[in-house]
Amino acid sequence: MKERKLAVCLYKYFPFGGLARDFLRIMTICHERGYKIDVFVMEWQGEIPAGFNVHIMPTSGWTNHGKVASYIKQITPKLNSGDYDLVIGFNKIPHLDLYYAADPCYLDRVKSQSGYLFKQLSGRVRFYTAGERAVFGAESSTISLMISDVQCELFKQHYAIPESRLIMLPPGIDEGRRRPDNWQSIRQEFRQEFSVPDEHFILLMVGTGFKTKGLDRAIIALADLPQTIRKQCHLFVVGDGDTEPYQRLAKQYGVAEQVCFFGGRTDVPRFLLGADVLLHPARKDNTGTVILEAIVAGLPVLVTDVCGYAKYVTQAQAGLVVSSPFNQADFAGQLMQVLQQDSLLKWSKNALDYAASEDLYSMPEKVADIIDQMVESKDKHD
Repeated sequence: MKERKLAVCLYKYFPFGGLARDFLRIMTICHERGYKIDVFVMEWQGEIPAGFNVHIMPTSGWTNHGKVASYIKQITPKLNSGDYDLVIGFNKIPHLDLYYAADPCYLDRVKSQSGYLFKQLSGRVRFYTAGERAVFGAESSTISLMISDVQCELFKQHYAIPESRLIMLPPGIDEGRRRPDNWQSIRQEFRQEFSVPDEHFILLMVGTGFKTKGLDRAIIALADLPQTIRKQCHLFVVGDGDTEPYQRLAKQYGVAEQVCFFGGRTDVPRFLLGADVLLHPARKDNTGTVILEAIVAGLPVLVTDVCGYAKYVTQAQAGLVVSSPFNQADFAGQLMQVLQQDSLLKWSKNALDYAASEDLYSMPEKVADIIDQMVESKDKHD
């Protein structure tokens, strides 16, 4: 039996990102099924898992898209060498057999911005739209794995891509995020570690890209709470990013001592069990994996409706969804509504019931199955 080989393309790997975790779980299953895996990246942070052959491409260029162009130029001959059973991408680049669609529709975003008629002439916009067209355009044969039904419709709208080239995936929440039997002791130890009394509230935000995730909105909403409630609240922020502007904002609004930054963490499940509500007032989010991670941990959620996974909060009745257009005063009022003990207990129970009855976990296995099917189909036609 001949060795089966996969080429995997990913711009950057850093262990705290949702895309990186999806990539790692999918490819680990493929490795366990006997595939040899070559990963082509511009940058890799953290340990390299056993069985992964990681090739770091030394890129050149003054701009981000210039560096990406350099990366694509270097890997293209390798991808076209014929040595691989399948070429899989986690970013939009040419020559892919299979694309994992974690990123939203770029063309839809830039078309909605002011000055698009001029922006479309810029090198950056032309480069990224060409990359997207290479995946979704009529001349492409790439199969795309969709994780957001909203984005799926946008790609169909802009590229008239046939349904046969789009596969909708279930969520892929790690089973390890589910609330364990000893959750109460974990919660108690967590709150003791950070000196948070039982009667106080921990508001949790998780994710990189603080502006996109709406951290400023959360800080202002905290400051807008009535003083009796505000002094009992702590905003815990987990994720990599530039904290200085948000520390200044918290100081400006008089809540600096209540906002704590923890950087990227590997123990996010502890935070989900120790907190009282997840805040995710994002300006945009293709999915928002942490929303479902909160639900399976029994943590109520306050989230904006622009997030792809906000629909699960509604389905589970596990919190509140903030309608667009976003209104800061309304958001503060909804936060006040969330911080009612009876509501928290009800939403937590609803979340756990939903997590026990719905398939929120099988995505990595489904993707590995699709890879198997595509490789077998390719073998038959060779």
